[in-house]
Amino acid sequence: MNISSRQVKELRDRTGAGILACKKALQQTGGDLEKAIDILRAEGAARAAKRESREAREGLIRLRQGEGGRRAALLELNCETDFVARTDDFARLADDLTDLLLAGGEEALQGKEPQSRISEMAATIGEKITLGRAVRWEKDGRIGAYLHHNGRAAALVELSEDLPEAAAELAMQVAATNPPFLSEDDVPPEEKEREWEIFRQQIQDKPEAIQEKIITGKWRKRLTELTLVNSPFLRDDKISVARYLEQQQSPSGKPVEIRDFVLFRLGEA
Repeated sequence: MNISSRQVKELRDRTGAGILACKKALQQTGGDLEKAIDILRAEGAARAAKRESREAREGLIRLRQGEGGRRAALLELNCETDFVARTDDFARLADDLTDLLLAGGEEALQGKEPQSRISEMAATIGEKITLGRAVRWEKDGRIGAYLHHNGRAAALVELSEDLPEAAAELAMQVAATNPPFLSEDDVPPEEKEREWEIFRQQIQDKPEAIQEKIITGKWRKRLTELTLVNSPFLRDDKISVARYLEQQQSPSGKPVEIRDFVLFRLGEA
């Protein structure tokens, strides 16, 4: 049976399926649109079941920041291949979901419309698409935000003072250095003890009188890798992030503190 382009277009508009799949379904049903829809739905369900067992570790991270620097959102949308992640349709979906997250919070992403859009795109492209991590911040302090140009890393930082430039600098610092903890106070006791035990093993041949001093020095150096405030500042590695904060002139005249930070890197839990 000869299937017209108009019939194929109508079926595509209603199902989102590919041209060849629509034409094949119409040929199977003798041009019956409703039966063709049923065939595509059944095939789509079968493909979706297969997709569930596949890994979706590629994708995009998106970031939005509200006016005034008190609200921001981070979202990760995952797919199976970098090819799909670089398509305009995938980027548009990620952007729209992030806008929704900023406006309505995490619960808004569980609504029927956003979930349907994710499912429809997965059915159209034939890849597993999943909504990864999503967080919306609403803070009293100034939020700094940084999104890497390739969409694979993004960070938020909250400062105690309204310093937009410093907040943005420190968000970039977080994305670049990936610190596990904010400060020494946030390092769990068991983590610190594990590190100190490693140091003890390393200096067994040193005089006992100076071992504690050596261990303390090693720990201070290790903190430059473990904590944000002790890490070397990206713009000037001769000073630490803590020293950079000390150099800032805050509107209130009080010391500037980092209250919180969050980092998304693509594919990480």
